[in-house]
Amino acid sequence: MIHVLTLTYLTSRETVVEHMAEHKAWLREHGDQGRILLSGPRPEGGAVIVTADLDEAQVRELIESDPWHKLGLAAYEQLAFEGRNASPGVVTAAEPDDSVLLINVATTDDAAASVSALASAVEHVSATAEGFRGSRLLTSVDGDAIVNLAAWTDQQRFDAIFEDDEFIRRYQEFAKTTTGGKYRLYRTSRVVTPNR
Repeated sequence: MIHVLTLTYLTSRETVVEHMAEHKAWLREHGDQGRILLSGPRPEGGAVIVTADLDEAQVRELIESDPWHKLGLAAYEQLAFEGRNASPGVVTAAEPDDSVLLINVATTDDAAASVSALASAVEHVSATAEGFRGSRLLTSVDGDAIVNLAAWTDQQRFDAIFEDDEFIRRYQEFAKTTTGGKYRLYRTSRVVTPNR
């Protein structure tokens, strides 16, 4: 389950700030280990943390290890939900799993035509392929390249799209709009969060 943790300060802002360095070190440690996906202050005070896919025992251990919790500076409220959909590039598993991220880079003389053709292939995959989690199409600032980031549950399901004649037809139409290209599959090997 994904957990949204809402922190409410139990003491003055000044006291919270005195212990900010320890809390930030804790956030970074768990962010680098893939347990915390997002965190930040709330405009009205307090903070919010969004976890990776953790079970109840893991999220309880996470909360109890926070220096602010140990010192009684913040109370936690918890909301859990099943994270079925994520934007491509967002990995919700705290531990490495079989998921893969496709990065497809193509050079082009007509970025709009290339994006349109590739979007047609990706929309077909979106409607028909098992294991597809989503895609994000990017255009270079100079307009000479496009990038497709697509998330898949595993390599076997990704490989299966090349047995789909309609996908192949659409992908070949996309290839005609490019001057070169190459795709690779990746797995997360390390996460580094901002140290600030």
